[in-house]
Amino acid sequence: MAIITVDALLTGIRRDDVFDWLGDPANHDILVRGAFDDVSGSGGTYEFRLSTPGRTRTMGYIFESKDDSHGGRRIIVKTTGKRTDGQINYSLRTMKPSTNTMVTIRMDYNPGGTLGELINSSGLAKALESGIRIILSNMEDAIPRES
Repeated sequence: MAIITVDALLTGIRRDDVFDWLGDPANHDILVRGAFDDVSGSGGTYEFRLSTPGRTRTMGYIFESKDDSHGGRRIIVKTTGKRTDGQINYSLRTMKPSTNTMVTIRMDYNPGGTLGELINSSGLAKALESGIRIILSNMEDAIPRES
């Protein structure tokens, strides 16, 4: 199992406001725009194409649920694809002051056996991390701030 983790501090946005905004699958249209080479789909279900050395790969992104059952706040997204089958968690933490929110995107995925590990280390992980960073940037720009 491969793991990619990327954080961003959203200033001027409370955790519960971020949770509510991310919990609407339609808002993910804004998040994924431009994150990968080609994005198709809407309303929380997408297909991405990403370039890796040797070939273009396809990854599915399917909004699953909002989860606040453990006292924290996270959004769960399922990923599909030959080398990208797994899950993305958007985890939210309140920072000081309480109007700031730390967003951690953690992608756990299965690149496959020995060949998959080689493919992952030769460009797949870098392409996925780059896309996740763009998703975070889009989130910073899109979520409404408190007045």
